[in-house]
Amino acid sequence: MRELLRDVLLLQPDWNSKNTPAMKERGQLIRGGVAQWLRDQLPGLQGDVPVLIDDWRVDPSDGAGLKSEIPWVRVHSAGRSPSATIGWYVVYLFEAQGDRVYLSLIQGASRWVNGEFKPRPRAELRQRVQWARNALATHLLPRPDLVEKIELNARKSNLGPAYEEGNVVAFEYARDELPSDDVLRDDLSFLVSVLSHLYELDGSREVAPEVADAVAIAERSAGRARRGQGLLLSAEQRVAVERRAVAVATDYLVEQGFEVEDVGATQSYDLDARRGEEGLYVEVKGTTTTWSSGSSEIIVTKNEVDLHLREYPNNMLLIVSQIVLDRSATPPSASGGELRVIHPWEVKPPNLTPVTYRYLVGE
Repeated sequence: MRELLRDVLLLQPDWNSKNTPAMKERGQLIRGGVAQWLRDQLPGLQGDVPVLIDDWRVDPSDGAGLKSEIPWVRVHSAGRSPSATIGWYVVYLFEAQGDRVYLSLIQGASRWVNGEFKPRPRAELRQRVQWARNALATHLLPRPDLVEKIELNARKSNLGPAYEEGNVVAFEYARDELPSDDVLRDDLSFLVSVLSHLYELDGSREVAPEVADAVAIAERSAGRARRGQGLLLSAEQRVAVERRAVAVATDYLVEQGFEVEDVGATQSYDLDARRGEEGLYVEVKGTTTTWSSGSSEIIVTKNEVDLHLREYPNNMLLIVSQIVLDRSATPPSASGGELRVIHPWEVKPPNLTPVTYRYLVGE
């Protein structure tokens, strides 16, 4: 691994957005050697990490299409960080001039907006970094050699500064003083262990698989899907979760005295609820994760947003969380669920994050 890191760093001064011979070689090192070394460590890491995480993955990137100035390879939980734009992970970040490489505990520092990655607001990154440092303080004490500030010296990439702001802590390795493979593995094991504690502490912010899959599908449709960025739920499993959510929501509305009709197959809302002169447009969302007010997310379509903006206050949002999904059954089945009622549901545009756009290309 020591030699692989050195070879990538030696190629960094030759960075070009085009796929030059140097960039082809760099890509082979990033997506081949470095990523494979990390994958080879996963079985051992599984036993070293104190918090049980059973879906560790390795995800490399040197740029899709145009070559990135700051290539990276990350270790992450597929469920908690399904995309590099979401959640927390441990990542090798290569400084633009090739002077050093960092092994960083970092957060998703960008968003996929209108066909490209845009940095998240710096204030948002700093706030989450400070929360993580405070939460992990006791776990970080054994390693005073960790640094809080990283310098990637990106010349053109606007993501370099975002990575710097999103860094919680990192090991810094100078090109001419790269440690042995044993030290690199020990540092990796330590930082992945800290990451597992962060996943546990930040459990209320676990990314719902429905949200993660929507992001993955959007990036795939835009030609930006990366290796390992698969879907967390199959079509049959999504149907099971959705049906369970609708069943729980319907039972609640019936208990409240409503007559309920399932119109999800033909309308831009799920349930039509009538009680005397009162009529409600009801949106139902189901998830297997725990709902946390103020930090959880749902996926809504443009048509759903338009309808609920128009029909407010005669509308309602019912969120059914903690649905238990039995993946072993054929077809999959779902049970349980905790209900949260938002009535009326005021859709607040500042809370909406665009996942993707359709763009009409004119002449």
